[in-house]
Amino acid sequence: MVKDPIRSHEDVVGETVVRSRTGRGRDEWFALMDVAGAADWTHGVVARWLVDQGVDGWWAQSLTVGYEQARGRRLPGQKADGTFETSTSATLRADPERVLALLTAPLRSGWLDVEPVERSASARRVHWTWPDGTRVTVHLYPVDPDRVRVSVQHHQLPDGDGLADLKAAWTARLARLRAAVAEGA
Repeated sequence: MVKDPIRSHEDVVGETVVRSRTGRGRDEWFALMDVAGAADWTHGVVARWLVDQGVDGWWAQSLTVGYEQARGRRLPGQKADGTFETSTSATLRADPERVLALLTAPLRSGWLDVEPVERSASARRVHWTWPDGTRVTVHLYPVDPDRVRVSVQHHQLPDGDGLADLKAAWTARLARLRAAVAEGA
């Protein structure tokens, strides 16, 4: 089930968490960024400024994305370069090596409804070029010896049209991957 698949950054990262991790609430940070002139800065400059203010790098990126969305400089799902991206993940009861085998040809044909071009693969990551020229990265994160989190990022989408449908399609694909793992395919 996909709940509200394309959400703003503010919807994803709650105010209480922002305050506990950065020492200030989102509105306080945004006001400071406005005073500093961040509305005219690039994404990287805003993030570096936040790091200079003592914000951890991950949270600096998080606040920067939220600021850009709040100021109308970026839409949900939009990257700093203007392209769009969607992502989803699932935790599977399998070891990473088993899942990796299902991500590479010929075994992926049992669950994946598209035949991408495999650009590279390592023990924890696979890069594909999708038939429409966009890019997909699948990351494998071991949770424990019996489970792995599979995270899919579909990159370089030209616009935000269809992001919700694409996210739903990836959710369905991951469900088929889970079934393939369970079947021992």
